[in-house]
Amino acid sequence: MSHSLHRYGTEEDLKNDFCMYARCAKGVNRDHPGEKLKKILDIYQSVHFVNFGSSHAGRSYINGLDIEEYRKSLDHSYGIIINFSEREAVKNVLARLKEEDLGISIVVSGLIDEVRSICSEVGLKPHTATLSLGIFGKKEKLPDDHVIKLITMCGHSLIGAPLVENCCEKVRKGTMTAEEAADVIARPCTCGIFNVVRCAELIRKQPAE
Repeated sequence: MSHSLHRYGTEEDLKNDFCMYARCAKGVNRDHPGEKLKKILDIYQSVHFVNFGSSHAGRSYINGLDIEEYRKSLDHSYGIIINFSEREAVKNVLARLKEEDLGISIVVSGLIDEVRSICSEVGLKPHTATLSLGIFGKKEKLPDDHVIKLITMCGHSLIGAPLVENCCEKVRKGTMTAEEAADVIARPCTCGIFNVVRCAELIRKQPAE
């Protein structure tokens, strides 16, 4: 799930941002995984989540993905990705998934010390860790740090800086709330890892022009 690794920000503003991916493997458990994925979706929905979706669905929950219609499509899917803004939600989901032991790989993305701590608390040992090494190259060509924090929550680069800048300007002028702006910014991200809760918080803290 490397597309969720490149979220940019401080430890403080990343501490309540977690992505979780249940993914089937080709040649192992990808043929007709619907019932197991439906069970995982039920577990995901049993706690407070922010957003979810998958590339095969073509849209995220924030952008109007119908949960029941989505459930019907899961036999032809290979995974579900979801976003949480609460540590306790991640802990509860991992505990349930451990108990169910469905045989599908679960990837958790977040601050590594926090993820390791949660796994330890529910009796799990991470199999593999993948780290982002940061940004290299002509960084002077990048948008402001504030904008980068928002656009990197879409790992497939479907959210452009002009959209973020326009929405942030409307919030500064008082013609749009931070929550409304977060909803608009999130819509191009189809896979469901965009965290609108974190987005709204960052917009409220945006530097003055």
